[in-house]
Amino acid sequence: MKRLSEKGRLRLIRTSRNRLNERLRHRPVKKRVTSSNTKKPRPLELFAPEKLALLSPQCHLEMARFLRNLRKEALRNKKLIINFKRTKKVHSCGTLLLVAEVDRLVRSLHGRCDLTCTYPKDENVEKVFQQIGLLRLLQKDHRLEVTEADRDVYHWRFATGIEVDPIQADPILKGIKKQIPSSFRKIVVGVEEAMDNSIHHAYIEARGDRLSGIAEADARRWWMFAEVLDDWLHVNFCDLGIGIPRSLPRSWSEEAGDLVTLAVSKGKKDMRMVRRAFEIGRTRTEQDHRGKGLRNIAAAAMDLGGLLTVHSNAGGIRFDYREDSTDARELSYKRSIMGTVVQWSIPLSVSQVAENERGTPSSH
Repeated sequence: MKRLSEKGRLRLIRTSRNRLNERLRHRPVKKRVTSSNTKKPRPLELFAPEKLALLSPQCHLEMARFLRNLRKEALRNKKLIINFKRTKKVHSCGTLLLVAEVDRLVRSLHGRCDLTCTYPKDENVEKVFQQIGLLRLLQKDHRLEVTEADRDVYHWRFATGIEVDPIQADPILKGIKKQIPSSFRKIVVGVEEAMDNSIHHAYIEARGDRLSGIAEADARRWWMFAEVLDDWLHVNFCDLGIGIPRSLPRSWSEEAGDLVTLAVSKGKKDMRMVRRAFEIGRTRTEQDHRGKGLRNIAAAAMDLGGLLTVHSNAGGIRFDYREDSTDARELSYKRSIMGTVVQWSIPLSVSQVAENERGTPSSH
């Protein structure tokens, strides 16, 4: 091959450069990608459990996991969707806990996280969410009509507040007072005791989750459900404080000095601390007009018969006071719900107590 002269080599380089420049002049210009052209990130979607309940270990675990993820992702994302398409059953204990957590998030992260949801596939679940105001809380319109024919839904009532004052529970108490005998009015005392327990014990320290330090998240708030159905009065009370197992040694250290040695595992320790809370004899407030916390709640439940269940953190206890029974079932779980849920189910007639010897009342 003939070797190129220096002049020929320079000519070849110049020709190649000219051809390249010609091609570049006719290439389409790429548009600069600006923020207006980029797609907005999709909101994160969290699936709610199939069953909103606390009594069984599996349901308790799923609720605790879901609520922990909900709190975590609400702080990380500007928009969060709770997907209820898998949710088929709702019990008052798990549903009230969910409402409390959602209400706390909405109040605390207003403007920082847009929290919404999908409609449940199950029509009955959707009606429950309408009745208690959960859909409104999550920015969803009501699509269904709830009538008295919806027996397991229509009678649910909801209230929330930040004071030890039964007036704040008037939306519930005024309704149920008309439906219960005067001898059963002592349940109002139980409600006041639960409020007092919440205000003066549950919030003596920061909850210790990711929202602690936000003013609204640290508010001493309680949430409450109630209904009268089939001659049974169901009352459910919730707070999102530090829980009985954490508050007990701080509130009653003189009377409960051995609490640290009650158990090794967290679940069993929490369970036994809840049990001990029913045995402690004075209030942290030292006020004569105040009762003895859970002891007074248990006394009212014992006088009226029925069932009393307390879930707190990773432990709980369930008392059966029907037919003079004093059976107690201790509850130990793997994870903490970071709060307390108290449930009463009280028969409003002697015949109802006898009728329910064959089984427990329906879970509402």
